[in-house]
Amino acid sequence: MTTIKRWFRRILLGFVLITVGFSLGRQTAPPPEAIPNALPQRSEIEVQAGEDRLMVYAAHATQRCYSCSLIEQYAKELLDDEFGDLLETGRIDVQSIDYSKNTPFARQYDIASSTLILVRIEAGREHAFVRLDDVWTHLNNRDAFMDYVRNAIYAQLDLLDRRAP
Repeated sequence: MTTIKRWFRRILLGFVLITVGFSLGRQTAPPPEAIPNALPQRSEIEVQAGEDRLMVYAAHATQRCYSCSLIEQYAKELLDDEFGDLLETGRIDVQSIDYSKNTPFARQYDIASSTLILVRIEAGREHAFVRLDDVWTHLNNRDAFMDYVRNAIYAQLDLLDRRAP
């Protein structure tokens, strides 16, 4: 019986330590405004009628870890460096959305963790979306991350261009 009690105490202690660790991590995560190159925060999905464009959503939880912040930072770098002209003309729009606070958004795109979502807007209405969950698998290789996101953006822009008269 003492062996069972000992294992039960170890499991309980492990649970307490993990809980405390998560709690401390949430308390020490930097606020969004402290993240370098963070995308603008918007709480609502904004689409103007009649437009064809690509929306890039950086979906994140309220409390962000380093990796979650890095996803958004890399995305911003890529968009600014390679798609700046399309951002200026409105062909591409980007928003950072807290999916923890925006439940309808999280449900609409079936979001469970920080990710990037590309939404093709045709004639002012959402036509299709692609959730780029593999950003996590490429996070430790900046070049692979950039290639993955870049290729996905170009594929969606190509579909928009095919639609144009």
